[in-house]
Amino acid sequence: MARLTFVLSNTVAEEAAAAFAEHERLIRTRLACVEIRHTGGTSVPGVLTSGDVDLHVRAEKQTFASVRDVLCELYEPLYPEAWHDESAYFFAAGSAPPVEVALTVIGTLDDLHHGDAWQQIAADHELIRRYNAMKRAHQGGSRDDYNAAKREFFYDNFRL
Repeated sequence: MARLTFVLSNTVAEEAAAAFAEHERLIRTRLACVEIRHTGGTSVPGVLTSGDVDLHVRAEKQTFASVRDVLCELYEPLYPEAWHDESAYFFAAGSAPPVEVALTVIGTLDDLHHGDAWQQIAADHELIRRYNAMKRAHQGGSRDDYNAAKREFFYDNFRL
């Protein structure tokens, strides 16, 4: 099992922006009705990241199922056991850098965690410091432990 490594987002900013633009264009070719944001560690200067690029696709409740179906045609399912009526996750197979897509219903807790939380992190040096400290604590560690700590960080710091 590969151990986690993190780098400062500034060191991968150019390739992350290019990957975001490429996948935003791909999604837009099929889905004009959604909002697409670049989120995650590569979207915020000074944040530690594994280098993957996160796209946050936001849909209205009434279009969620049809948007999810289109994303299933464009991407591979990610964490299907975590899917529900308000969120679904995908990845771009073979993409370098790795690209993940989170689809959420606008206004839900998952929507907050995948979108607005990143805007808040970007605007708050203390949140960046605490987020980076959480990442440093998991450098070289297991993905499961890191994912649990990351979920806890978001649930502890961001509420609807």
